[in-house]
Amino acid sequence: MELFELGFLRIRLLDLVDIGIVTLLFYGLYQLLQGSLALRILSAVVGIFVIWKLVGLLGLTVLKTILDQVLGVGAIALVILFAPEIRRFLLIIGKNTILDRLRLQLSNEGSTQTNSEEVIQSVLKLAETKTGAILVFSGSSEMKLLQATGDILNAELSERLILSVFNKTSPLHDGAMIIHGNRIVAARCVLPVTDNPHLPAELGMRHRASLGISESSDALVVIVSEETGDISIAQNGQLYRKIRVNELRNFLKEHNSRFHPG
Repeated sequence: MELFELGFLRIRLLDLVDIGIVTLLFYGLYQLLQGSLALRILSAVVGIFVIWKLVGLLGLTVLKTILDQVLGVGAIALVILFAPEIRRFLLIIGKNTILDRLRLQLSNEGSTQTNSEEVIQSVLKLAETKTGAILVFSGSSEMKLLQATGDILNAELSERLILSVFNKTSPLHDGAMIIHGNRIVAARCVLPVTDNPHLPAELGMRHRASLGISESSDALVVIVSEETGDISIAQNGQLYRKIRVNELRNFLKEHNSRFHPG
């Protein structure tokens, strides 16, 4: 259906829909890459592509041949360089789809929700004693590959067990605890570290690792700082600092209702 004309251009309703979808895709891509080195790399790639087009228009045969080869090999290199971002993009697309909801329903049959109050009380005590901790609450995946980097516990979640694991004299305290439903499935797990160059300098590896796993999964991560005792949360590649009790409760409640409704 034709809407109006601009000179020799005929604007249809489908054209506006097309432009809107492309705009949303580019905005989503910018949001996905914002604050990472990948955005700089993408800017460089766009620059090379523009130069390649100009070289073709100017008829610089030798230079165009060289750029053809560079761009040909560069396509494979881009897949490798952007692997984490591609994984995050596919994860975002896969969220809240009918198949995703069905898979969550099937995987959560017989499972129970995380006991939020047990978690909250243990986190508050860890913060009070300035005991560093990372608690990873799984989302649509049980994170079995991540569990394999630590020690399998597969124990019912409790305040006492959380405090015991993160006790500074415990051999399991160094690393992340993985929680699925109402079970502590593993401890002393190794998390991928974010490559975000814009994080504040005072944030250490505990926060960087927590942010890293939140970028590559839909997990909710609770962090207790060993230096300040502050509570932080990492989710969907975002870091929320100096979290209060009510905010922590709301984050856990929302995560529970989404991934562990049973």
